[in-house]
Amino acid sequence: MTNRISQRDLAKIAGVSPMTISLALRDHPSISASRREHIRKLAKKHGYQPDPALAALNAYRINNRAKRYQGTLAWLTSFPTADGWRRMIHAEGYFNGACKRAAELGYQVEPFWVNEPGLTPKRAAQVLLARGVQGLIVAPLPDKQNVLAFDLKPFSAVALGYSLRQPQLHVVMNHQARNMKHTVHQLHALGYRRIGLALPSASNARVDQNYLSGYLIAQRETASDRLEPLLADVFDASAFMKWFRETEPDAVIVSGSWTTQVTAWLKKAGLEVPKHLGLATASIPDPPTNISGMDENPALIGRMAVDAVVGMIHRQERGIPEHPSSLLAEGKWSAGKTARKVIAKSPRRRTGEAK
Repeated sequence: MTNRISQRDLAKIAGVSPMTISLALRDHPSISASRREHIRKLAKKHGYQPDPALAALNAYRINNRAKRYQGTLAWLTSFPTADGWRRMIHAEGYFNGACKRAAELGYQVEPFWVNEPGLTPKRAAQVLLARGVQGLIVAPLPDKQNVLAFDLKPFSAVALGYSLRQPQLHVVMNHQARNMKHTVHQLHALGYRRIGLALPSASNARVDQNYLSGYLIAQRETASDRLEPLLADVFDASAFMKWFRETEPDAVIVSGSWTTQVTAWLKKAGLEVPKHLGLATASIPDPPTNISGMDENPALIGRMAVDAVVGMIHRQERGIPEHPSSLLAEGKWSAGKTARKVIAKSPRRRTGEAK
């Protein structure tokens, strides 16, 4: 049996320390590009393969000792202002979860605004590389932006959600379609039968139509009446109340950021939640309120994003992936106070139906 060549053997051949070999094979920026390339060629020439048992032992040791500083991960944002991303419904939760997990692994997370005046995509990449940044978490983009002009080749990167369409990266997010399905099923279990969906069209578009698909599938899975959903380009009181009067829902699913406004529109029309109808969301605000709906656990999403990026760094996976994948977290139903147990009524006879 041929003896496995070790990193120590490579170090002797290259005339460097074992630590230099280890760092070079992990493509660490502390080793010059030319030396990293030379060592990789030597490793290939001599048939070096990592020892899986040793790698597992090393991972165990790393995870069970105090973490030393490993590096910085950039939190890429692309809003018109540097802090614009913080106004998004779950952004702070994502960020705080990412920061906490990064600290546990010996990293830190720093926001990086790619729209800073005078900062070109090439210059932005140079700045990050100069700071020793190897990993990027692309925060959700503004509603009308779905392209990120940035040189991703030197970095390990994931995107939070589906707002980034180009380039396509690995995605980390909650399972929005399943969360919507679960919302419909929970309302149905409470006794609601005319369950409507009312969203700004932009809210559904930025999740790659997952809310609509989950809603339509859940309609087929339950005995609920199949109401036409409202996806409004202009989501205001006029559009919502017109749809509401036409469809006559006994429960409405809305975007988490619109629950307060929708409640006010209904109240103005003489309708109280949950006395006259139920109100729920597939994504309750963070921190949680009294709204009934799905808790997406934003902090968990942030933690998952860090784990994904750090794993990519260790595996030397950089640039735009050939086969992008999605890592999706399940939400949990939060009963809240805007939907209640009701006695199911017989289906209403719609105008024009035969008697």
